[in-house]
Amino acid sequence: MKQTQMWTYIFVIFLTLQSQCSACRWLGRYGTVSADSLSQLREMGGQYLENSKVHFPGSLYKLMDKAKVEDQVKFLVLTLDHIIELMEASQHMNSEKWNPKTVGYFLKNLHRQSSELKECVAQYQKPLKFYEIRINRHFRDLKKILKKEKYSAQAWEKIRKTVRSHLHRMDIITSNAKKSF
Repeated sequence: MKQTQMWTYIFVIFLTLQSQCSACRWLGRYGTVSADSLSQLREMGGQYLENSKVHFPGSLYKLMDKAKVEDQVKFLVLTLDHIIELMEASQHMNSEKWNPKTVGYFLKNLHRQSSELKECVAQYQKPLKFYEIRINRHFRDLKKILKKEKYSAQAWEKIRKTVRSHLHRMDIITSNAKKSF
């Protein structure tokens, strides 16, 4: 009886470890899909505006570089979901400047990244963290920029440049998280 219980415990531990490892295996492929997203973002609108001034939460990303892996992965998912929500509002764009097909591929890639990372997040508990409040506020400010500028092409280019910065910084966080797995 005791030997059977011992083997049962070993089996349960093995399955638990196996599911945790396989859930976040996708972090290794994140870079490839992210590179595709960055390429599509570039194709969407041509040259990036150099003179656009939009606040970027660089200090938050510096904090996330030092955070635990589970917080980094949760932050990636949260940020991707905000980017998706923001970019899906491109239907309000007053200009035909962006290629709708490229926007669709871009959103599809972001949805894939988010859903794959959500499998990693599923194994972690979900308490409210400081970064959630700050990143929520940042994306709320980006939406205000769009509304204030009446969804103009200029406003969307500011958003596109900011999204590019997010994707670049998220790649760095992913690289750090992969090293810990």
